[in-house]
Amino acid sequence: MKTQKNLKAIVAAGGSGGHIMPALSIAKSLQKSGVEILYVGNKNSMEENIISTTDISFKEIDVQKFYRKFTFAHIKFPWKILKSMSDSMAIIKKFKPDFFVGTGGFVSGPVGYAAHLKKIPIFIQEQNSFPGVTSKILGKYAVNIFCGNEKAKDFFQTHKVIISGNPVNMSVISETEEIDYNSYGLDKKSKKILLLGGSQGSLALNNFLLPIIDELLDNNIQIIWQTGQRHLSEINKKVNGKKGVFTFDFTKSIGKIYNSIDLVIARAGAISLAEFEIKKIPSILIPLPTAAENHQFFNAQSLVIKNVALMAEQKDLTSDLLLNKILLCMNNLDYYIGNFKESNHLGASKLISETILRSIKKNETTN
Repeated sequence: MKTQKNLKAIVAAGGSGGHIMPALSIAKSLQKSGVEILYVGNKNSMEENIISTTDISFKEIDVQKFYRKFTFAHIKFPWKILKSMSDSMAIIKKFKPDFFVGTGGFVSGPVGYAAHLKKIPIFIQEQNSFPGVTSKILGKYAVNIFCGNEKAKDFFQTHKVIISGNPVNMSVISETEEIDYNSYGLDKKSKKILLLGGSQGSLALNNFLLPIIDELLDNNIQIIWQTGQRHLSEINKKVNGKKGVFTFDFTKSIGKIYNSIDLVIARAGAISLAEFEIKKIPSILIPLPTAAENHQFFNAQSLVIKNVALMAEQKDLTSDLLLNKILLCMNNLDYYIGNFKESNHLGASKLISETILRSIKKNETTN
């Protein structure tokens, strides 16, 4: 029987930071317990770029997302899914993992199903209130399904579900410093909002904010604005060096920015919401209308119910309405901040890793 010190695990997730960061957080927690980790992801992908900066080994497969609308890329899908399954089986045969952890995204599907065929225990972590297709499929074979949002439990076998919270990037959460306000061209004493458009940026969010910049500045509300790389140059031309507005496309200082703002305007990705909860930052949430099964709407709703956020659907939003919501939040910050409770997201990675290891130890003992 293997000891805990030489257990091995395959972790797989990809497609977006919302899947990758929980996988990395769980992997790091398992590493601390002596588990050897192999991360499997798509080649030339975001997950490969992120994992390459860590001490975790990475193996690539070539799998294609199944698009919800017709595209000629679907012609390659059957071949790629079979090839990725074959490659996953080969990786498992060579690495000999004791268990598999998947946190979603299309890349975790073939790896997880290959683990099931090899009779390797499967553990799933689902971030959203409405689970993705991969989680629903692998959940049928999972030992446990760790849900970040309580609403998600309705889609799985109840006895498998553990409400764990969502694993987050602890380097962001543990950051204690604020930004250097002078280098950002901002006044420390002013109120500040962060528009978080994501690394790709959000054209819709940018367009809602642009017309009300002057009114925000007149109300002593300064702006930290993640425009996205594609939109940075255009936004900078329109902002035209206004004092009290800082624009950027990507930053490694998001933890410091969180510590320096009063309010965030964002989409409703599950991991971002978990970070807002832990850092106790009130938010105005505008769910991505094209998100699968409208899951961002339900993610946002979970914070609205807790009275720590306001929500506006993109189809109903105008710049004037956004301005009104910003001013409402700014005038009632103490109320919103006071409604935050201790977040279960903070200990999610530890809870998940400890639960998995207890399950594996119990299984080895009984066998």
